[in-house]
Amino acid sequence: MGSSSKKIAATCLILAGGEGRRLTPDKPLLEIDNRPIIERTASVVVPLFEAVLVVTNTPEKYAFLGLPVVGDERQGFGPLMGIYSGLRRIKHETAFVCAADMPFLDETIIRRQIIELGEFDIVVPCPGKRPEFLHAFYRQRCLPAIRDNLDAGIFKIEMLVPRCKTRRLEKEWFAKNGLAQGMDRAFTNINTMRDYRRWTGQEDGQPGGVSGPNALQSIAPDLLREIRRSLIDQESAFQARFTQETFSSIWSHSARVARIAHHIARAEGWEEEPALLAGLLHDSGKFARGSYHEDDTPEEENAVRFARRILSGTAYAKWLPSISDAILSSYLEGKATSDIGRAVYDADCLDKLGSLGVAQFFAKKALRRQFLDDDVMIRTSIELTYAHHAPETLKTATGRSLARKRKVRTRRFYTDLLDEWKELGLGAFTIVEDDIAGIVCILVVPGSCSCGGRFERQSDIRDSLKCRSVVVCYRCRACGLENEFSFCLPNVRGLPQKP
Repeated sequence: MGSSSKKIAATCLILAGGEGRRLTPDKPLLEIDNRPIIERTASVVVPLFEAVLVVTNTPEKYAFLGLPVVGDERQGFGPLMGIYSGLRRIKHETAFVCAADMPFLDETIIRRQIIELGEFDIVVPCPGKRPEFLHAFYRQRCLPAIRDNLDAGIFKIEMLVPRCKTRRLEKEWFAKNGLAQGMDRAFTNINTMRDYRRWTGQEDGQPGGVSGPNALQSIAPDLLREIRRSLIDQESAFQARFTQETFSSIWSHSARVARIAHHIARAEGWEEEPALLAGLLHDSGKFARGSYHEDDTPEEENAVRFARRILSGTAYAKWLPSISDAILSSYLEGKATSDIGRAVYDADCLDKLGSLGVAQFFAKKALRRQFLDDDVMIRTSIELTYAHHAPETLKTATGRSLARKRKVRTRRFYTDLLDEWKELGLGAFTIVEDDIAGIVCILVVPGSCSCGGRFERQSDIRDSLKCRSVVVCYRCRACGLENEFSFCLPNVRGLPQKP
């Protein structure tokens, strides 16, 4: 094995402690080519260094990276405190420090940079007008100087230079080592929305890095209108017994699932058109003939019948076997046995995760005339449990990658919501991980009953029509009030099978 493939005997410190004043609090989580910036950074440094630490005061945001985390010893002191806190925790004598908002790190530059360390304390590149102290190597012997500057209120990293022996790598060094061509890209920071738009191909209003908000345009307009009309008519006929309003939630959901499935199929190298159509049609049997599960016919079979009726005789009829198999294998049998089935299954799940899932959860509650109260807060357990298991239950590599990020976002949102709920005096809830028959469930547990009494919690797994369900019951010790709810468990490994 050549020396260029050996790991560098140093620790990489990824600084992710910025407050986001120039762009967003989650700047490292902005996506370029469907990957968070910090994930792109980690993908370079993890195989490059013997150890990698993320320095952050918000570890929950970056849990999806699976990397060890260290927090600032004191908050509000900027990146110099991040360097200090990281250097104190590393086992190596040297650390490479990089910012979490540098999406295009160059392995060749980093390997060449450490060769210059020698007897120096700091090696910092200067490809432009200013030195890049957040793309630099630091020895642990810099710690006394850093501590003194922090205690004196001197937070600029460059003020270490008078006390630490520093090697500056000027433009000439890059040219001499044949590194000038990739220099600008390697030191790119995403500091402004203009920067972000430029690197995502969105300058001048041009979308980039995304496959599909307009993917539905590839379907013949008359067919698209027919599918939309049918789905809306079916749901509206069902809701008509309660109201004269027109409902289109199934159409909206199907249109999103179609586009997500299209994106997954493209990323996986599969046929995109049948994935798009299968996504559009996967729920077309839910309110067949204006009823919901009126007889024993599974909705998936109704969906396949509808697909055959509407696609037969069209240019899309050739995809009917793939579409039918995708719908049936993904939902009726509970397992996706085809590529298109896996794409649609994951798309349907992803439509319920992350920020998108949060928005839909509350929209559906409002549609059912259920609004934000203690009962709805308890039922956010369903969303948290599904998000927790999504990375292990989705069936494509693309889907699992997307799910890992959305798992973190879902947990973060509901944690913040419960904090606000408590802060405003609306009630106290706690997020707990409960092992129910060997399956981890993330439950939002109320602190007390409205009477002030304490709740007892009991949980179990029961059989329901199409799945194994977890049932959670809260009973007040003081007044005897009971509150029970249930939900289908995701098909996780270790789930007890129905007898």
